[in-house]
Amino acid sequence: MPKIAVVGSINLDYVVETNVLPDAGETVLGQGYFFSHGGKGANQAVAASRLGADVFMFGSLGQDETGYSSKENLIHHDINIDHVQEITKAPSGVAFIEVCHSENRIIVVPGANEYTDTAYIKKVANELLAYDVIVFQLETPLEMLEYIIPILHEKGKTTIVNPAPAQRLSENLIEKTTYLTPNEYEYAIIFGIDSDQGSDKSSLNEEALQSFLIKHPNKLVVTCGSKGVCYSDGQDVIWVPPIQVDPVDSTGAGDTFSGAFAVGIAEGKSLYDSIQFANIAAGLSVMRRGAQSGMPTRAEVEQRAKEEVMKHEAKGHLNAN
Repeated sequence: MPKIAVVGSINLDYVVETNVLPDAGETVLGQGYFFSHGGKGANQAVAASRLGADVFMFGSLGQDETGYSSKENLIHHDINIDHVQEITKAPSGVAFIEVCHSENRIIVVPGANEYTDTAYIKKVANELLAYDVIVFQLETPLEMLEYIIPILHEKGKTTIVNPAPAQRLSENLIEKTTYLTPNEYEYAIIFGIDSDQGSDKSSLNEEALQSFLIKHPNKLVVTCGSKGVCYSDGQDVIWVPPIQVDPVDSTGAGDTFSGAFAVGIAEGKSLYDSIQFANIAAGLSVMRRGAQSGMPTRAEVEQRAKEEVMKHEAKGHLNAN
């Protein structure tokens, strides 16, 4: 069983479902609401645990009901919380999520997650060396990653940085990270080219994306929604297609991908196979509502993988005839 450490945020999500997103100053009626446990760090930890990894969570919670509930939730998902610290001077983190026609928009209030900082990571740095893969996101202070990633790189550890919410990353951090997993819009921000793209996300240049992929072979893994996931082996740009599903709620799909990708890498799968494994997990996750509640089990991913193989074999047989 692979051992994965997740260093990141732990939140409670407040989710509102609506058929129309309000403009500034506008009030609209929603169709429902619910609470769920979240935070990109906790989400990715849950995804990895459901897929069979031995997962250890590193992060911060407030000494409040949200914090106590989040701890119980992590334990329920068989995630070790020995290194989750309690903060007395900040509340636990929260996120407010609007879901509209399977798409979402999110506001995150970090709270105690701000204390998953350099001072904290120095205390647990030696502990991180015991894991096969260490996963990070950007809902905790970036300075913490700038400190610990070079140390882990020097020790030969495999690191995955899911750069969301996206912000500019230093060349040193990019170089020392084993895998970067932005989406097709985040990649432009982390490399500092967002200002050249204009405000229209659809204007992102595919040639520019391919150029960055080739410059960062077997490192930069870009998720592109319904188009799939792309990376470069240093010569060609390789696309890994998604599975076809009827989406219900895309909340947590990116975190499911990151957690599943970490499991694939930790198990020794090739980069292509790790992405394919993560694509299936992420695809299945959007068929249910909620972030963690929508994440699939290992058995579900393996069953869907078999179905995909049979589908391609049947298609090949038909084409041959």
